[in-house]
Amino acid sequence: MGLNDTLKCPGMDETLSTFPIELGCPRCNSIVEIWSDEIKRRCTQCGTMVFNPAPSVKTLDKNTLEAGTNHSKDSIDELLELAMGLGSSAVTIINGKNIQIDNQIAGLCRETKCPNYGLSPTCPPHVEGPDWLKKHIHKTSQAILIEIEVPEELMYSDKRKEINKLLHFIVIQIEQAAHEKGLVQSTAFAGGSCKSIQCFEHVYCNVLNGDGNCRHPDLSRPSVSGYGINMNHLLKNAGWLKKSNDSSVPVSSRYGLVLIG
Repeated sequence: MGLNDTLKCPGMDETLSTFPIELGCPRCNSIVEIWSDEIKRRCTQCGTMVFNPAPSVKTLDKNTLEAGTNHSKDSIDELLELAMGLGSSAVTIINGKNIQIDNQIAGLCRETKCPNYGLSPTCPPHVEGPDWLKKHIHKTSQAILIEIEVPEELMYSDKRKEINKLLHFIVIQIEQAAHEKGLVQSTAFAGGSCKSIQCFEHVYCNVLNGDGNCRHPDLSRPSVSGYGINMNHLLKNAGWLKKSNDSSVPVSSRYGLVLIG
């Protein structure tokens, strides 16, 4: 062993494993430089938050997975820890049997004339919907529920898109981490239309009206409501139903769900 090997800084390997990458800003098309282990960085030209689609964050050790559907506690704990590290306000694990699927919930998107109805492939009527999920939910023994809580005024400001982007980013990272563990049936859901979140500056969705190629295929997941998932029931089981004004500052939350299977 040479002298240089003996004197090498213990943190050198981690430092050398990170590198700068260039991402295009979805709003102004400026180049945003971000380190490979960074989650996000704001565009200096227009102020839009740009998310790294594949950050080199800590993933799970493949040796901790137990056979079959009895996922090890360590694996689940690491997924929860990852979700918190990426910016969640709260995370919890729930029993897959507590997931209620209601066709009427998905129908509300159409009946209430949601302004995003039909505008993106991640929202009704372009998703498989409740009937599909009912056939596949048996593959899920557990699910991870994710909350992002912010002051209410932010949810109704121009920061709303960034909050929704963060939610989609987190559930995607959890889904991908579960896939790397061999849990290839794991599926992520978020909230909001990807058209209004990722492609709000474009007149139409490429997938539905253009050349068929999504502009941001790795940045969004289907809506919870589009698959009829009863979120109020999940929040009740998780003990997350909001208490009436127990905070001096009114808050609002967005929720995501990752089925583990």
